[in-house]
Amino acid sequence: MTGHPLELKVCGTTSPADAAMLNGTAVRWCGIVVEADFSPRSLSVEQAAAVRMATDRDVVVLLCEPSPGLVAMVVEHVRPFAIQLQCAESPAEFARVRAAVDCEVWKAVHLPAVASQGPPAAYVRAGADRLVIDSQVVGEAGVQFGGTGRVGDWGRMADWMAGIREVPVMLAGGIHAGNLHEAVRQTGPDGVDLCSGVERQVGRRDPQRLAELLAAWCALKPNGEAVG
Repeated sequence: MTGHPLELKVCGTTSPADAAMLNGTAVRWCGIVVEADFSPRSLSVEQAAAVRMATDRDVVVLLCEPSPGLVAMVVEHVRPFAIQLQCAESPAEFARVRAAVDCEVWKAVHLPAVASQGPPAAYVRAGADRLVIDSQVVGEAGVQFGGTGRVGDWGRMADWMAGIREVPVMLAGGIHAGNLHEAVRQTGPDGVDLCSGVERQVGRRDPQRLAELLAAWCALKPNGEAVG
């Protein structure tokens, strides 16, 4: 940990009803994927704006190698707390987005690493406000950058996190109520980012699984240790 409070993001929100489930909970951020071909949870800008109106949580919009026009549309219509660049954006591409917006800009970095991905420190130098260490899966349709339900290599992720002290670092990849405490214990992140762990099917949130996750989350001490 970098000394920042442990915080929670629930991503892959696809509907106003699913967004409203997060209202008034311990979840800090509601994540919405926009115009990302790799993701079955991807929404249009217009759909994302409607989802954004349904939640009182801060919104993070995930984009994949976006054009300047798409970035501008997201900022204007969705008004996110942060933009998260989720795919194989290079540090130079990241810096261009960082220079174009006033909101926070986060970067997902993947294990195994993907082509053109820089080391985590390169994105910190380019102005990243936060990093998300995530898993990725290569299939017949190409690389799926997150939302896979696949647990990452926590040992290697912990090694990466230990070398980053300048900005908060979040852990993603296959996290759910049953493995949350062990994931946090092994990696020591500043936050946790999850999606499939609170779904009943792809793109549809499960109120029971969300409640179980929140109960497990609330059983963590502020430093990430389990209570009791």
